[in-house]
Order: sequence, then structure tokens, then C-alpha cells
Amino acid sequence: MGGEVTISTTCVEQISRCIGRSYRFDPHLRARIVLASDADATGTRRTVRVGPTARLTCEQSRPNRNHHCPLVVERGGFRVRALRDLPCPRSECRLNMLVDAASSMATRNEVVVVGSDQKHGRVEGGKARLGAIVRNGRVRTRRQRTARERASTLPAAFGGGKRVVYSKRLRGLRRGDVLAVRARQVSAVSGRPYFVSDQVIVSTRPTAVKPSGLARRVVSRAGTVTETNGFNCTLGPSAFTSPCRSRKVGFATIEREPRSRSGRAKALYVNLVSRGFPKLAQRPQPPNGAPRGFPPVRIGDGGFLRVTRLRAR
Repeated sequence: MGGEVTISTTCVEQISRCIGRSYRFDPHLRARIVLASDADATGTRRTVRVGPTARLTCEQSRPNRNHHCPLVVERGGFRVRALRDLPCPRSECRLNMLVDAASSMATRNEVVVVGSDQKHGRVEGGKARLGAIVRNGRVRTRRQRTARERASTLPAAFGGGKRVVYSKRLRGLRRGDVLAVRARQVSAVSGRPYFVSDQVIVSTRPTAVKPSGLARRVVSRAGTVTETNGFNCTLGPSAFTSPCRSRKVGFATIEREPRSRSGRAKALYVNLVSRGFPKLAQRPQPPNGAPRGFPPVRIGDGGFLRVTRLRAR
């Protein structure tokens, strides 16, 4: 099991996009996955933790402000030897992702946002996903991994600019196969902070930055393995200091066997897609395209994409 969620601070100045009161302290964030009997269960008496806790401190000081702080929980799991051992009725058990924010300097009406804050005090969701694989009986497992970089840089682009950093070809997929995906990316910036975002998708080409029509039809969640989450990669000390490390975890199910129009079995590709652009603070942004004078984001060593395919025997 695993999941990810983006927590955003609101603002350091009281402007129209603020949600709650502005603040300048650095909130300490946590995310964890628990087994619970209902969707509202949060207390320790009603839940059992089933994975590690993800922690980070979201820096608020410019120019090293993080603003968006993705938390990734992975490597969770548990074994049930007998149904009576479950802490909840088997028909009511569920996984909850719990998130909290804390600071000794916090006062009333100071909040973080689950998702992304937008203009005029709106909140954009769709920045979190939780998944798990339930095994019952024998399962055939195949692991595939790549550390080959398909892109060594990301262009400094305010519009577009997406590149596939890692890609893995999957052949012989069948209906019912489950894909568990983990990925890492190392990004280095220079000159100023950059926003770096990542998503894992499934497509029919190793260079595709969005799911293909076939992938949308045959893969769960319209061919997306994770949400698109990102952060400010800073030059100075913060939760994401250059070289910055992105972590991704997600799951997908093959709902129909992928075949071409002629009926032949077709391979699919799992792609880690990334983009980056410089943070200009209050300065006007140039029009869409690669702005002049800004170096690209460099992809460093140490990243990878790993796909574990599970199939019931």
C-alpha cells in the first residue's frame, strides 16, 4: 500500500488568495496510513497504523519557500492470518490517510491546505491518492526497473515543457494485472528556485507525456498511476534543497487486455513525466514557451522507475 498528498501553506502576506490568516513560521507536516472501521476514524483507539509516517517541515522563508509540500507514504502493509484478527468487521475495514500540521508558534485561524491554494481563496483538490493491493492466495510477481534517463534536462517553460524522464516497457499484459509503481527523480537547479512537478502515466509510447487513448480505455483511472504533484526546489536550506529528490508511488489495474486495432497484443509504457519552471516571485511572467536567460533543470544520477506486476495464479 502507499499514497501521496500535497499540503500547501497559504501565504506569508495577507492578500486575496489567503485562506485563513497569513503566517511566517514553518509548519511541521505528517502523513500516515491507518486501518480503520469508517472514513472519519482518526484516533488511536479506532485505528491501527499499517505503514511508516512521512514527515517534513515546509519552509516559509523566501527565497527558499516551499509553499507546496508533497508527502509520500510507501512500503506499508500488513498480513491477516485470520479474519478475527482484524480490528474492524471485514465488510467495514478501510484504509485512511491521516494528515496533520503543527507548530509551537501557531495561533487561531492559521491553516494549511490539502491540495493547492488558488486565487480568491479557492482550493484545488486532486493532489492526493491512496492505493493498496489485497492478496488472497498465490500471486505471480514480476519486477522491472530502469535507471536510464530519457531526458537529461527539463526546459525552463511556463507553458508545456513536459518531458519523460524514465520509461519502462510492459509486454504481455492481461486483464486483472495490477501494477505497483515506485519512482525517484533527482533535479538540480541554478540561479533561482524552480517549481518541479512529476506524474506517472501509462501510454503506448516511451516519449508520451499523457496517457494514450488505448491506455485510457484499458488502464484504471484513465491511464494515470499517480496525481501530478510538485514543489519549489530551492538553492538554500528547505525541505527540498537542490539537488531535490522527488518520490512517487502509485497503483494501476489493467482492466482490459491492451490490443491494437488489428487485434494484436500491444505493449504499454509506464512513464515518469516531469516539468520545471523558475519562480519569479512578484515579477511578471513571460508568455508561454521557454523564457530567455533561465537555465534548464538538470536531471541527476540516483533516480529510477520500478514497476512490480502482480498476477493471480
